[in-house]
Amino acid sequence: MSARVIAVSNRKGGTAKTTTTVNLATALGGRGWRVLVVDLDSQGHAGLGFGVKAAPGQTTVHDVFRGAGASLRDGVRATASPNVDVLPADRAFEGTATAPPLALAAALEPLAGTYQVVLIDTAPTADALLVSALASAHHVLVPTILHHLAIDGVGQFARSFFRVATTLNAGLHGLSILPVQVDLRVTMQREILERLAVQFGRERVLAGIRPDVALAEAFGRQQPVKEFKPRTRSVEDFELLCDNVISKIIKAER
Repeated sequence: MSARVIAVSNRKGGTAKTTTTVNLATALGGRGWRVLVVDLDSQGHAGLGFGVKAAPGQTTVHDVFRGAGASLRDGVRATASPNVDVLPADRAFEGTATAPPLALAAALEPLAGTYQVVLIDTAPTADALLVSALASAHHVLVPTILHHLAIDGVGQFARSFFRVATTLNAGLHGLSILPVQVDLRVTMQREILERLAVQFGRERVLAGIRPDVALAEAFGRQQPVKEFKPRTRSVEDFELLCDNVISKIIKAER
């Protein structure tokens, strides 16, 4: 067993990266896949989505960027979600990375045999931590809302993706776009969805996630939405996303 590493990334904030990470991990875990969530955003919200927060002095993923040389296995925390573990963030981390770009990939390698999927939740930034996430990944999932700036935002991110793929990580093979807050009754959203498909390739655009207040309510309970309100429509959407990730990313790229 060797984990497929998927970075959930976008240089723009407010695109549901953490929501996607938490609820996709839960859907995969529910299918029997062993999943590790790596909370690379120092806000620590991916961990909080499972009720996990690192205590002072506990090993976190951000120890890698201090050159601490700690074993990340020491920081892995179990969650109440079946088959899902979390490597939490250091919420005091100020973003200064002293480690080389491939340090995260090297630190995650000892964990690769324990999990089938590693999901890395990244901050909305173009700094060294994002480069490290891309340098560690096999595939990138880019959540985006459907407005006119989405085209530019995904385009900017794609340039970072190809730069890392051609200079640091030859194993970074794919990029998929995940529309969020999708309401196709809105003409602008239909137009933007079509433009994304034309510009980036129809095969790269996955079925999207509809608006659902239960997603925010679930974070307030520090639970994935599937455990908070299992019959809501966003659970259906994340199960479909899970199908797409398994067939188009995990299995197709092995």
